[in-house]
Amino acid sequence: MLTNDRIIAQNTINALANEVEGHLLRILSPYQGLKVRKISGHGGYVTKLQAEFDRYCKDHAYNAQDQPYWLNTYASYTSLVAKLRCLPSVLNVELHLGRFDDKTGCLTGLGEGSKRRIDYTLEEVQQANTTASQLEAQARHLRSSVAVFTRS
Repeated sequence: MLTNDRIIAQNTINALANEVEGHLLRILSPYQGLKVRKISGHGGYVTKLQAEFDRYCKDHAYNAQDQPYWLNTYASYTSLVAKLRCLPSVLNVELHLGRFDDKTGCLTGLGEGSKRRIDYTLEEVQQANTTASQLEAQARHLRSSVAVFTRS
């Protein structure tokens, strides 16, 4: 069940994600065109960049046992991604940081950053869910009404 506490928690992690994304993009900015990922062995970030990520997490108290926020930076195919999680809840936000060439490990582009909304209300989210359900029902009805024309 959707609660106001859940909405507040999402707004809070969205605000933090907006801030973290800006910081991580600034960390990555000097690396444009340079090698950021190891392409042999087990992969991972180059030592200098990994040290910067580690320092950032330590300076902001992420990934500490007594702190609620965990920040993980990783690669997915040719994308650089960070995931900000709030424990013990299941809230998390993925941040797209950029792209790299999987053959050279060089950063080919920075993410543009996205400003996540931090002002959702319970009523707004409930209304959006209701509207989406109604539209999905309308779409199912429309598809079934013309299905005879699409069958082979």
